[in-house]
Amino acid sequence: MEKKILTNEERIANNAAIADSYYHAYDKKAVKDGAVYDVWVFAPHAEYWSPYFGNSMIDLQENPISVEDSATMEALSYSVEFENWGPVDFESFPSIEGVAWKTHFGGYRRRDGKFMDFFAYSFIRTNMYGEITHWETHVNSNYNDFLDVAIGEHGPYSDANVYMAAVMRKLASAGIDLASLMHKERKI
Repeated sequence: MEKKILTNEERIANNAAIADSYYHAYDKKAVKDGAVYDVWVFAPHAEYWSPYFGNSMIDLQENPISVEDSATMEALSYSVEFENWGPVDFESFPSIEGVAWKTHFGGYRRRDGKFMDFFAYSFIRTNMYGEITHWETHVNSNYNDFLDVAIGEHGPYSDANVYMAAVMRKLASAGIDLASLMHKERKI
């Protein structure tokens, strides 16, 4: 089946939907339960990059952990220590080429009710078909304190796998079966 080249208006609408899909999945507190960003479509060999998670380009098609599985594990690991963790505020900026957004995440520490938060900034580039070709995230310094509570350590990490290993250790220590979190189908 031949892919449809989107008009500029369709590209902007598609890119806005990408950001909204991300926000709504987290706002419903559904990512920790396996929800995915329903409108996201990745181009072959789409890349992910973050200076906090290894500062190296990750080919999402080749990465052993899917985007869906890593998002579920991450959100669930944060929810072990934080009640009602999710977006406090969200703002997106769609364009023809992609979309940028700012998410203010926060939650209440279960042991004492203290509110802890951080900001995450995401940038997505899409192609003429509306497929994601590049995704990157950046966080502010409050993320370090948040992670110290959420998973017991913080980065920046030398490799994204080191971060995911810490997330998996947190889940295992909470008695959560990692195999039960894996999605049956991999989008990428």
